[in-house]
Amino acid sequence: MKLNKLLLTSLFAAAVGSIQAAQVQQADSLDKLLNIVKNAERAETRENQERLQRFRSNRNEQQRLLNEAKAELAREEERSDRLKEQFDTNEVQLGEMTEQLRIKLGNLGEAVGVVRQVSADAAATIDNSIVSAQYPGRDEVLLDLAGRKEIPTIPELRTLWIELQTELTQQGKVATFETEILDRSGNPITKPITRIGTFNLISNGEFLNYNLQTGNVEELAKQPKTPSGVVGIVETYSNASSEFALFPIDPSKGAIVNTEKLRETWPERVENYAGVVGFAIIGVLIVGLIVAIERFLALSLTGGKMRKQAKTSTPGNNPLGRVMSVYLANKDDSFENLELKLDEAVLKELPKLETRISIIKIFAAVSPLMGLLGTVTGMIETFQGITLYGAGDTSVMAGGISSALITTVLGIVAAIPLILLHAFVAGKSKSLVHMLEEQSAGLIAQHVEGK
Repeated sequence: MKLNKLLLTSLFAAAVGSIQAAQVQQADSLDKLLNIVKNAERAETRENQERLQRFRSNRNEQQRLLNEAKAELAREEERSDRLKEQFDTNEVQLGEMTEQLRIKLGNLGEAVGVVRQVSADAAATIDNSIVSAQYPGRDEVLLDLAGRKEIPTIPELRTLWIELQTELTQQGKVATFETEILDRSGNPITKPITRIGTFNLISNGEFLNYNLQTGNVEELAKQPKTPSGVVGIVETYSNASSEFALFPIDPSKGAIVNTEKLRETWPERVENYAGVVGFAIIGVLIVGLIVAIERFLALSLTGGKMRKQAKTSTPGNNPLGRVMSVYLANKDDSFENLELKLDEAVLKELPKLETRISIIKIFAAVSPLMGLLGTVTGMIETFQGITLYGAGDTSVMAGGISSALITTVLGIVAAIPLILLHAFVAGKSKSLVHMLEEQSAGLIAQHVEGK
């Protein structure tokens, strides 16, 4: 029914179109117009039949296409269901694999973090190790690993292992090698040095310093001054031919050596802290030593002359000779007069034998008092520093206390040798005076026996 309606509609449209087309043409007569209409009708009919035939053919083709489209739709719906099922399965597997990946990445990330931390620690250790003076540039690979965000490779992990093992092995070795060092003037020179584990560097019996900032080996401005004589031990070790030798180890890797080199010697302490009082004590000591030495030499020379004079009867130019000259000049006098003359001669010689000896005693007594004066002035300076800056900074008080103690030490050091020298020189003088008195008494006895 629907098909017939469609056909009628098409025929009606064709007829209307034909009539309109025929109207366009001009006809001279009715017969000609009739023929034109008939011809047009026949052509239209034929065209309609052809169109109908084509439509029927197309209808079958459309049906075929429709069937194919339905079949394709069914296949696609089946495929969609299959893919949806596969998608759901993949979603479950993806979730499981994502969880496994997260766990593995967490473990691997922790391992990478450990490698980075160990590399950073190892780089810091190697950078601060004096072994780097012998093997420089070892920390570059480790610093690269420490800053790496990617997973390290096996060769890189092996390099880290080798550097750690090298540092561990070298800690227990004593190695001698040639390298460039900076001398005290800052000039580079090449010379052999000896490394004691990771503790000390020495060369020619002297400590060397490894500068952590520049990576250079430097000679110390001055060697450490210690009571144990570390430098002497270093020199002994440097010249030792056996495998074992006594050597001081610096566990701070040079910090103690750098601190010890700042230790002041006694001349430096005196120069820095003695002050006016300290140098005055030194002056007193020097003058006292000069006087004592002069008196010792003079008395020794006089004593030698007197001992030679005691063996001869010819008077010489010495105290005993002059006493004998007085005896020979007055031997014919009475006993009392001769005794007085000899006593007078002995008394004349006493000032020459005892001169300047009392100065040594005075200097020996004054030196501790001057040291006490320096102590008091040093403490006054200390209290003044505390008043101005407070007691929080010990360096403010160090100068005054050092001055006080140094002057005390100088006073005692000056007094002890001066007291000993005074006792020695005074004893020598008394022995010469005793010789004069003894010889004088002998001369008087000889005079009495001669009568």
